[in-house]
Amino acid sequence: MSENEQVQVKSKHKGWALAAVCFGLFMALLDVTVVNVAMPQIQSDLHASFSNIEWVISAYTLTFAVVLVSVSRLGDIFGRKTVFIWGLAVFTIGSLLCGLSSEFKIAGFSHIETLNICRGIQGIGASALMPLSLAIISATFTGKQRGMAIGIWGGVSGLATAIGPLVGGFLVDVLNWQSIFYVNLPIGIVGILLSIWAIEQSRDEHAERKIDFFGLITFTIFMFCLVYGLIRVNDADLGWTSPFILTLWGIGAVALIVFIIGELRIKHPMIDPRLFKIPSFTGAAIAGFCLSCGMYALLFYISLYLQNFLGFDALETGLRMISFSALSFFFAPLSGMLMSKVGPKWIVVVAMALMAVGVWIMSGISPTDTRSDWLVLLPGFIIAGIGNGLINPPISNLAVGTVERRRAGMASGVNNVARQMGIAFGTALFGAVLSNRYTTLITDKIYDLNNNHLTDSVKKAISEGVSKAGPIAGSTGLSGSGSEAFQHNPLYSTIKEIARTSFIEGTTQVIQIAAIALAIGMVFSILLIRKKDMKH
Repeated sequence: MSENEQVQVKSKHKGWALAAVCFGLFMALLDVTVVNVAMPQIQSDLHASFSNIEWVISAYTLTFAVVLVSVSRLGDIFGRKTVFIWGLAVFTIGSLLCGLSSEFKIAGFSHIETLNICRGIQGIGASALMPLSLAIISATFTGKQRGMAIGIWGGVSGLATAIGPLVGGFLVDVLNWQSIFYVNLPIGIVGILLSIWAIEQSRDEHAERKIDFFGLITFTIFMFCLVYGLIRVNDADLGWTSPFILTLWGIGAVALIVFIIGELRIKHPMIDPRLFKIPSFTGAAIAGFCLSCGMYALLFYISLYLQNFLGFDALETGLRMISFSALSFFFAPLSGMLMSKVGPKWIVVVAMALMAVGVWIMSGISPTDTRSDWLVLLPGFIIAGIGNGLINPPISNLAVGTVERRRAGMASGVNNVARQMGIAFGTALFGAVLSNRYTTLITDKIYDLNNNHLTDSVKKAISEGVSKAGPIAGSTGLSGSGSEAFQHNPLYSTIKEIARTSFIEGTTQVIQIAAIALAIGMVFSILLIRKKDMKH
């Protein structure tokens, strides 16, 4: 075989290797958002509470974030190809179990709790796919090819997170909610076979061959206490200042401090805090966190508005988000090409600004909206979709381009931890804000009712009952699960309108907070990202 033929074969394998890692990336990120439009049906079928439903998202993103860097470390030690393939296998098995969760229970857990445990298994598998896919690309491509490959990687990343609602809506309406998990099975199998054939083995030859269990345990405690506290704060017998919640957050704060101090002392830490001495690396991590918190975590609540409040089915909801999805896909390759001309900083800044403006526009929803009024979201979808398409390639490039090439696995892992933390934190925070605002508005509006037959004790009973039914019941106008007790009340129409109005006003506040989170990411990007920090 001639030298030219060898180069050609190698080039072909590079392309197939890129396709293989994109299979894994697509699955991992698709499952972050694909469940959003399936939530109402899952909640109804499995009789789940609002906090149970939040865990369908958080169980996945939390395990994803917690073990991500450790799995990246395994890739650096034992070979990125090997660990990537094992990640694909675990994710595929987890997907199968999620689909079957309505048919079996684990130990004494309910079906919804079983689903959430299986989502955790999915998250463990996914933790290998996203960071190692970028590390494999970094090891496989160089120069302009690397920029183009990262651009394609970013395009797939943007497409997967954006198209999730459409894919989920189609599968839920045509088949059932279980199918959103079963669809991963053929993709996973193809991805495994392609990875075995096309990906070349790479590792960090300088990596110490052991795992930082200290870092893994302390970081897990920190993340769990933070997110679990935000979800449990919604409980009627708790609250933001309850001893239980404050204790959880106190334990989480101590775990974080111990984690940072310990990682600074360990020779080969899971996350080296010294990476954050690089301003551009820190700026990219903050931007990734704010992106996931302000944009991806918000999609669940937008889906509730479209499905439960306006009455669209899952497929109709996905179709109405297609402008966001399509623009995210088409602008990602453009972002990859622009990086070589203008650098990553201003692409990140402009993208974050566009998403902040787009999301803020979405806060124009109103309690009087009808199905045709979904168009109030369209300008926001378009503007945020362009920003979402632009953002992923430069953030990823900053994550691996500001550190030595041998540390690409850890750097990519840390950046993706920030992203998954953003989704878990955003979902829990928005749920807490929505529940708190919803309960406050319900109480105020019911106590303001003027009716001779409504004593304070009756008003209290009604307001507590409506609040306990939760925001999801309120979004349907008290026609869904948990609201049966109100449907025979003589004041049902009035209570129904109060619940719907309170849900929208609470959701509006959530959307505004999401826009502020994106704006914060933009500001830190301006302040921290610098061209001189790029090493390669």
